[in-house]
Amino acid sequence: MEEKLLKIFKLADLLNEKQDKVYVEIEYIANDRKKLVISLIAKKEFTIVERFEAELKNNFLINWDCIVELFESYVNKRVSDDQ
Repeated sequence: MEEKLLKIFKLADLLNEKQDKVYVEIEYIANDRKKLVISLIAKKEFTIVERFEAELKNNFLINWDCIVELFESYVNKRVSDDQ
């Protein structure tokens, strides 16, 4: 899980640096629910484009690869739009 989270953080930074349409907001609430919220937000309108929420307590199953692929698709779309 830690490796995937680190990759998500790096992709979030890359998204902000490489394109001007969206940025990522990551929030972790360390109460009894241990809630993780990852939002993809439009820069101009400040509206949520995609949102992922999960409670990380007990045995949780998260498809981290889907989140990574989503972020990578936004990074790659910007690269292809520039060419």
